[in-house]
Amino acid sequence: MKAPLILGLGITFFLFVPLGIYTNIFPFVTIGLTGAGLSFILYSLKIKNDWKGFNRMQKLPFIGSSVVWIYRLGILGLGAVALYSASSFWADSPAYIKKNYAKIEGIPSKIVYEKAPSMGQIEGTITVIINNKRLSIAPNPRYPIKNNVEGRHFLINYLPNTEWVMDYTIK
Repeated sequence: MKAPLILGLGITFFLFVPLGIYTNIFPFVTIGLTGAGLSFILYSLKIKNDWKGFNRMQKLPFIGSSVVWIYRLGILGLGAVALYSASSFWADSPAYIKKNYAKIEGIPSKIVYEKAPSMGQIEGTITVIINNKRLSIAPNPRYPIKNNVEGRHFLINYLPNTEWVMDYTIK
């Protein structure tokens, strides 16, 4: 495979991550981080000192090779961070597939309301602390969160490693 194709695949997989977070789709984030990490690592190993984009830099005696190595290490580091981040998502994958979620219930000791990030979104996320466990809840059309949930009982199902909230009820 050519290096630009590998880089394109890495960027495509990397775009799955915000898409999965925004739409609350766990597999998009898992596959996106893994694909981006592997693609960036392969890309950093594929770059040769005589690769097309770096021919001009190679003519400079000391600066040219050091720029290529800094670039290579940066891409390799980005891939390693993406794979490290994906490891907790893969650890939660069996629980996601079997729908074996961790549960927490109770009345939150603290609720933090965040503003909606865009004008089109009605509500922002809220962060609840129940039994010293902090979980962020994205708005759900089935269970709208209004400013009057203080003192109400929450039942939250979440994945244990990533603390990704799968569903919740407010009584």
